[in-house]
Amino acid sequence: MLFNPRSLNNKINDVMGLFHDKDIAIASICESWLDDDTNATTSIIKSYGYSIIHEFREEKRGGGTAVVFKTGLSVNICKISKTFQTFEYVAVWLKAETVKIILVTLYRTGTLTSAFPKELDILLSVISAKADHFIISGDLNIHFETKSRISKQCLDVFKSYGMEKLVNESTHVNGGSLDQIFLFSINKTFNYSACEVEPLNSLGSDHFPIFCSLQAQLTEKYFKNIHVRNISTIDRELFSSDIKDIIETIETTTSNGFGSAVDILSSACQALLDKHAPVISKSISVVDKAPWFDKEYREFRKLRRQAERTKHLSDESFLFYKELCFKASELAKTKKKAYLGNVIAKSETKTRTLYSVVNKVLDKQKCHTLPESDDIERLASEFNKFYIDKIDKIHEKFQYDNSVQEYCQPTSELFDFVPTSIDEIKDVIKESGIKCSPADILPQDLLEENIGMLLPTIVDLVNTSLKSGSMDGVKLADVAPLLKDKKLDANNLNSYRPVSNLTFIGKLVERVVLRRLNTHMEQNNLLCPDQF
Repeated sequence: MLFNPRSLNNKINDVMGLFHDKDIAIASICESWLDDDTNATTSIIKSYGYSIIHEFREEKRGGGTAVVFKTGLSVNICKISKTFQTFEYVAVWLKAETVKIILVTLYRTGTLTSAFPKELDILLSVISAKADHFIISGDLNIHFETKSRISKQCLDVFKSYGMEKLVNESTHVNGGSLDQIFLFSINKTFNYSACEVEPLNSLGSDHFPIFCSLQAQLTEKYFKNIHVRNISTIDRELFSSDIKDIIETIETTTSNGFGSAVDILSSACQALLDKHAPVISKSISVVDKAPWFDKEYREFRKLRRQAERTKHLSDESFLFYKELCFKASELAKTKKKAYLGNVIAKSETKTRTLYSVVNKVLDKQKCHTLPESDDIERLASEFNKFYIDKIDKIHEKFQYDNSVQEYCQPTSELFDFVPTSIDEIKDVIKESGIKCSPADILPQDLLEENIGMLLPTIVDLVNTSLKSGSMDGVKLADVAPLLKDKKLDANNLNSYRPVSNLTFIGKLVERVVLRRLNTHMEQNNLLCPDQF
């Protein structure tokens, strides 16, 4: 689908309703009028089971290009290292079963001059070098039917790359096929079977939506398998009782060394978790569904779809369809308002839940993006090798100086660390909180509930580490690749930075050591008074 709604913000429920009625898989949107990567509008798009990749104007209102697609489809941003003055665009990769396609949503603004076909030629030269199949879809604002000199130049540029013009009907209330779709596929690997303009579905815009059926089976993945523990089903009293039973065993193991003690504690807690909440495999949907779309709303939407099929029969049928569209949009808003109001009312004293609701409504939730891969273990190995090689290259650039330079004469030397206590560990936890990684002995909520019983054992472990200088078993980090910027290519490993999540006990040891070092340096006047 191609459509210029003249702002998604004020008609997003109507647009998404049209997507559902027509079962749109992917859509090019011009003049989205979005002003941020994520906002309330993008949140509504996701609540309908769709995702969005878009570019927006940062300095002024209007404009903007977007690709909206079913969340289960394999669609990724296609990075083009070119900037243009005569048009706005966003490019994405579409993964089909046998081919990869570049789709460019393009919006041309301003007066049509000879600069546009020149920049269009540059764009097409870039994407034609990247892919054997590509589509240009957008509001070009060109009256190709007038056959003016510049419009002919533009058409010649498309033809020079073997692209076929698909839209020949009027796409604007004042006439002219301003919105266009151009397609190229080497050896006609995929083609189109239908392309139609619907003037009765303008949704308040002066442009008409264009529907096109491409003969390419896009890769779909609506479910994924995960391994989880159902922590919520644990009997907390029985679990705490079992924790108490294993503490005495753990306390006697610190004499065997820090690493051994950590391993025994971890194994005991792992066995306890397996007993109370064994790991299970389950299939989950990758599509976000709005909880406020209940049975009443779904039934009303069926009525709207039925009316959509007969709207062209008479003026009365068309008016009835438009009335149902308006009522469906208002019903969606009412359902959403009631649902969110109920959630907020139940969570007045739960700050975390309130923040979660606000972030969901404004689409500010953290998104964990990863490169496409059918083998998650192979992907993890590729990331591991990439980061190791990257660190090795950084080390090679260092110039090491093995000479010792004395900047100050120490008045006191630090040979060992003063042991910690339960009170100090409590103080450290109060300052920094309890944050766990997947490699920790217990999940965060269970550790928080049982920290009082575990404190003596934790203190013994920290003191064993301070005395032996060992960090065995607590310095293995859970490394998560984090996309540096949403606009970067998600399939390029260089677009990610590694975020290390260390274990709770390891961080406790580090914070106690930091306190000892700061105390020693302050007492012996070793801190530099100047900041460099």
